[in-house]
Amino acid sequence: MNLEKGKNLFLKSMIGCLVAAAVLAVATILAGSFNDVSARALFTIVLVAIHCLVSFGFIVNNEKQETFESLALFANATFILIILSFITSILGVWGIAPGWLVAKLYAVYFVLLFAILHGETLAKTLDKQHSIDLIVHWNYVFMVVVVILIMPVIFMADQNLLTPFYYRFLAACGIIDATLTLIAVILHKLYLQKHPKVVDNVFSIQPVPGQPGTTQYVQVQNAPQQTKRGTNIFVFILIAYLALQFAVGIILGILGTLRR
Repeated sequence: MNLEKGKNLFLKSMIGCLVAAAVLAVATILAGSFNDVSARALFTIVLVAIHCLVSFGFIVNNEKQETFESLALFANATFILIILSFITSILGVWGIAPGWLVAKLYAVYFVLLFAILHGETLAKTLDKQHSIDLIVHWNYVFMVVVVILIMPVIFMADQNLLTPFYYRFLAACGIIDATLTLIAVILHKLYLQKHPKVVDNVFSIQPVPGQPGTTQYVQVQNAPQQTKRGTNIFVFILIAYLALQFAVGIILGILGTLRR
């Protein structure tokens, strides 16, 4: 409940910041003076607008696919990272935080966000089939290793302190991580096909008739009623990210080999 109040407070604060920044921008334009402070104020408006759109877009997606309930940890983490992103961007615009630090922090936010999505999505496949559980448990190991190995790359890559073998090892772990996840997802989907009565609100979403934002099904006489199932959009985003991770892992492995 406190987290929900925090989300509402954040959204209201964003609206307040947008209004205040807009008033400042209008006053600057009417005064006819445009300086560095004015430019930063206008850019602040853009940042506030972007974060508002991301927040509301996430809420709209929740109304359609109930992301807050199906991926609760990811949903809460997303709002926290949106708040951190807003604070980081403002500190960067007004010169309080250097540009290099802002860039590195955003890289950390990106990694953490997908790690949380990755981990919670894998958790939805557990406790159904022993082979899937075994794959997922090993997947967690490699996922944690990849996240840990990425952090020095974010903060130390520009200092040339990491060896070519480090990048090759990271690439190998990333490929194994992505491969295990894809195998787990495929096996889980096959399991759901064999057991259609299993309730799954991430990989096999079934719209409920009569609820706002869901599809209304009409039964046709003398025709069997069919129920369409979908998959949470964030699962597709995760798969796209893993495919990118797989490709980047291969590229890093090749580059690491060439640098020996």
